[in-house]
Amino acid sequence: MKRIISRAAAILLCAIFAAGGTGIRLYAANFRDVGPNQAWARDAINAVSAAGIMTADLQGNFNPANPVSKFDTVRILARMSGFNPDMLSPQQAAYHNAVFEARRGTIEAVSGRFDSWNNATDREIAFLLYSGVLIPSDLQNFIVMHEGQERLRALTREEAAVFMVRFMGRTQEALRNIGVPAFRDDNLIAPGARPHVYFLRHLGIMVGDGTGNVNPRDMATRATMAILVYDVLNEMQSPVIGHAPPETPAAAVETITGTIANTYPSFRSILTTSQNAAHNNRIFPIAQAAIITIGGLNASFGDLSRDMNFTATLNGGEIVAINVIAAANRQDAPQPAQPEETQPAAERQILDGTVAAVNIAANTISIETRMLNPRGEVITNVREYTVAADAAITRGGAPANLAGIAVGDLVVAAVYGNQARKLTLEERMRQISGTLAEKNFAANSLFPLLVVQDENGRNHSFETTADSVIYRFGMGNIPPRSLRIGDTIDVTAEFGRVTQASAAGAASFVDVYIRDIFISYREQSHVVVSERLYGTPDSLHLIIDGAIDVYALTVGSRVRLWLDSQEVSNFELLAASAVGGFAGHVTHVGPSQISVRDANFNTRVFAHDNNTIFFNSVTGLPVHVGELFPGMRVQVVADAANSGRVAAMTVLS
Repeated sequence: MKRIISRAAAILLCAIFAAGGTGIRLYAANFRDVGPNQAWARDAINAVSAAGIMTADLQGNFNPANPVSKFDTVRILARMSGFNPDMLSPQQAAYHNAVFEARRGTIEAVSGRFDSWNNATDREIAFLLYSGVLIPSDLQNFIVMHEGQERLRALTREEAAVFMVRFMGRTQEALRNIGVPAFRDDNLIAPGARPHVYFLRHLGIMVGDGTGNVNPRDMATRATMAILVYDVLNEMQSPVIGHAPPETPAAAVETITGTIANTYPSFRSILTTSQNAAHNNRIFPIAQAAIITIGGLNASFGDLSRDMNFTATLNGGEIVAINVIAAANRQDAPQPAQPEETQPAAERQILDGTVAAVNIAANTISIETRMLNPRGEVITNVREYTVAADAAITRGGAPANLAGIAVGDLVVAAVYGNQARKLTLEERMRQISGTLAEKNFAANSLFPLLVVQDENGRNHSFETTADSVIYRFGMGNIPPRSLRIGDTIDVTAEFGRVTQASAAGAASFVDVYIRDIFISYREQSHVVVSERLYGTPDSLHLIIDGAIDVYALTVGSRVRLWLDSQEVSNFELLAASAVGGFAGHVTHVGPSQISVRDANFNTRVFAHDNNTIFFNSVTGLPVHVGELFPGMRVQVVADAANSGRVAAMTVLS
């Protein structure tokens, strides 16, 4: 999930509120109802009020003991993010209106059931859904029915923890670092909220009530919410409360080189092999804004394939720039030998597009290609090429010539530099059968770009629109987004846009260990799994939006994943997380013993021998005890028969 708060937006927010924005009353200090009994919260209340995040009522009361409703929470989280729909420039308003329209259906599917739904917060809800702070299932409990009447649902402390961790953009970190039970009422924390509560405790933000209880199901009051907001923004060094965010540590940026061992289009990730052990057999996500080039020419993620040699820039575990050293690495389906094969392979490109113009006198052709840019938007590019005198031109398998090419024809072209040496033409209507390999959503669009892989392993891209008629066996007519990765599909398209499609899926299940969880703000959450808890992960599965509570999953658990084609539709826990042992930092490494100290400064000494498994979750590789050193954060799973001996130790950081 991306970090939500924007420094520029937050500084602007401070300036607006400092100037006393229209329609909002600010009270920087001394609320009439914040007395000595609320002294513990006064600084936080004053700070969040001065920033306009939580404001007083018209009588000047802060109402510190009042509960916080889900609609109150939405407004608070939006203001923390620097978003206020009433204070946007015309350009910002146009952008956020597109965000709202894309999420309107999700909101109205829930709000339409209630008379007391606060529609004034819908734009904030849409913004938070887009940002990933909210997920669609959260909307189900904004309002509850009590004795036949609608009641606003109060925010609980554990729910507040979940929202704040999402807001901080640290959900992945929370899910991977589940600590041992630390509260007396730990059994009351919902499984899906436990990692978030523990993570805030680790940061010193949610430490309990002084008696050892965290009271997860108690309602969050405005005073406790003010403290939570204040502490979270302090942790983030947010300019909303006067701090400047720290720069990205230089150590977080590094250059990696290697070979692409596999690509995962649905998850925009690649598996790499490298002589550097830290980058060998690792799965790296490629940022939406990543710069991708092949042989120095701009390319897209879909152009990457196995066996390509690359150099990439890694920032915070995510590839932000990748250059394939030569286009010769590209692995196309075998084709009959053609004249262009004699040309230098390093200059070769395969274009799949539409004829934009033909100039017979100049012997040129212009080809329009469509792709997703780094921001997820569909863009077009038109470029003119000279047609070689000996170019192989075919239409429907039969020989053709330049005079027989018309604007609007679909074309697959092999080009070298600015010269086209092979043109394979198709009619405006196109029919492809294969397997759905990708669903790529352009910014703020409900209609994905589909990538279908044919029997020869070649990918074909198609746009979908509101007019696309799609049938899926067992489901009838469906929207394009309801297709599943792995579906067998027959596509009929006109000029690259789907007119009709027929798909079929297959239900199955796999018993696997969850190795990693990625929760995406663009409804593309997925899990990385393998048949073994250790070693290289072997599969990735997209999670069907809204099908399961992804926050109920935990890294290290053995689960049965129920699949619709290759997307997760449900899960069943088979064995509790294997990372539920003793977590802490190594303080001493000896030839037969290791000392580990937890966050509460409790130190335990564990014995180890040749049967002990040491595994590095950072590199995905086994390690030798000699590679461990003091300061490493580790998770220890002790032998059930002998709690003093290490059965497995995982290096977390």
